[in-house]
Amino acid sequence: MNPAQQKAIDIACQVMGKLRLRAGQTEKEIAAWIEHELSAAGAKPSFPIIVGSGLNSLDPHAKPSNKKLKKGDQVVVDLGAKYQGYCSDLTRTFFIGQPTAKYLHLYNLVRTAQQRAIKAVRAGVLCREVDITAREHIKRYCFKRCHISEKQCPGDCFIHTTGHGVGVKIHQSPRISMKSRKKLMAGMVITVEPGIYVKGWGGIRIEDMVLVTKKGCIILTR
Repeated sequence: MNPAQQKAIDIACQVMGKLRLRAGQTEKEIAAWIEHELSAAGAKPSFPIIVGSGLNSLDPHAKPSNKKLKKGDQVVVDLGAKYQGYCSDLTRTFFIGQPTAKYLHLYNLVRTAQQRAIKAVRAGVLCREVDITAREHIKRYCFKRCHISEKQCPGDCFIHTTGHGVGVKIHQSPRISMKSRKKLMAGMVITVEPGIYVKGWGGIRIEDMVLVTKKGCIILTR
């Protein structure tokens, strides 16, 4: 992997690690702080910063608004650094106040789906297999929170692909998608980012970058 990309990853992780959210902040204020911190570290955003709180988190590409964070909100923050032409991409979901049982259930479900998908990553594996690994886990257990049977579950709360390649472009080949027929190759840098989006409630997404190897993968973000 190019050293510049490793630096881009390090900067994104540092900024995310310093982020502190509190009730009363606006989404735009949070995005502005992130952009300032990226600039201070010698980088710039690798894509428009995403901050979505409460119902705004239903949009995977939520544009920061003047909405103020309040207790009981989940907040999806998706940021990346671009350093010397190379990109990084990282998403975390936060909760303002004491996390509810519903939030913890869905968060842990997304986290486990991501862990399973990451374990499925290795050179030679079809990209679609990684996507299906995450998608099937979410469908198998998410329905319980909706009080319906597994057979009745349409599986439509995971509304995007599981990931994508990252390099000089923020979105590049391969797509970690059910429709993809490409195989992972050693040396590829990809994201693994399952999510759950529940109408009338909001969304949760967790995204990390990994380096594909012959025997598995190396997690690059933290």
